[in-house]
Amino acid sequence: MTGGFNTREPTNTMRIQQQPQVLEIFTRHNWMGFFEKFIGYDDEVAQEFAHSLTPHNKIHATVLVRGLIIDLIPELISRVTTLPLGIPWRKEDKADNQVTKRKFFLEGEEPTEDKNGVRRDSLPYPSSEVGYQLIKYISCDGRYSVVYGYHFRILEELRFGVETLVHQRLSIPYFLIPLNTEDNQAPHPT
Repeated sequence: MTGGFNTREPTNTMRIQQQPQVLEIFTRHNWMGFFEKFIGYDDEVAQEFAHSLTPHNKIHATVLVRGLIIDLIPELISRVTTLPLGIPWRKEDKADNQVTKRKFFLEGEEPTEDKNGVRRDSLPYPSSEVGYQLIKYISCDGRYSVVYGYHFRILEELRFGVETLVHQRLSIPYFLIPLNTEDNQAPHPT
């Protein structure tokens, strides 16, 4: 990874816990175990992780942390993070992302377009807060005010996918490896 270590990960789930609707969404979709992994976050280890992350392909990377070489594959990320494996997807699937963005908004909901996405504050609550948490914990884009097309793939599932079977859900573990191996991206302690 050639990019610098440019953000600090969240260290607790207080903001989620204080909003019952947001907590219910993440609990229903089995994400709270992942968020709780950030409690006790170790900045030194995360920096070591970020600087040694070596991509091999879109679903495989290795990392050297404290003398231990770890093969990062979606199955391992799923086990460590407790996020379901689900259906592989990529943020580069721009056509799917745009279709999903259009389907996300219900009649009468008026998104405010930004040059690269939608202003987060124009999303209906609790999706606006869920979007913030996705940006903070998953994509680490740094622009918390803008929700990009690929965020809508996750947001749609979290908003409307109440009955989606675990194996039919989008796979965050498949998403994390390419995201982490892009230049200038923040690390995720997976």
